[in-house]
Amino acid sequence: FNNPFGACPTCTGLGTFLKVDPRLIIPDESLPLSGGAVKASGWNSGEDNSIAMMYYQGLADYYGFDLSTPYKDLPEEAKKAVLYGTGGKKLKLTRNTAWGGGAYEAPFEGIVTNLERRYKETNSDWARAEIEACMSERDCPDCHGARLKPESLAVTVGGININQLTAMSVSGALEFLTNLE
Repeated sequence: FNNPFGACPTCTGLGTFLKVDPRLIIPDESLPLSGGAVKASGWNSGEDNSIAMMYYQGLADYYGFDLSTPYKDLPEEAKKAVLYGTGGKKLKLTRNTAWGGGAYEAPFEGIVTNLERRYKETNSDWARAEIEACMSERDCPDCHGARLKPESLAVTVGGININQLTAMSVSGALEFLTNLE
């Protein structure tokens, strides 16, 4: 796994990676979008003139819910759109500030998608740390934590591969090696 020729290409031999976790974005579903339901970098503002509220209002208008409705009671399609976007469907967005305002239409990428994109694009350690607060460690979907390519895992001795051997206890590995023919 520490050799690029044998390492899983998806996780580069780490076996795990950080993934945005919706449960960390919305830790308390009894709260409404306007009342602090979202705890994610750039999206937790409840101020009326914030960009987050502009999108929340656009989602509310499009999906027919009130911003004071607890998140858990939103229509399933609206919950999915909050997290994963509108799939290209355009929302009517209105923004008014002390300096002016306006209205336009635009699709919403979703909070999960937005955080994943910003995490990949940023060079700021501070921004990465902010977004990591909404991420959980997950096993790699390709190697399932084994850290190796399928070709490397296909090599066996005594019917087991290197990942299976290293997962054994010391006494289990000693017994296996002692009884190896």
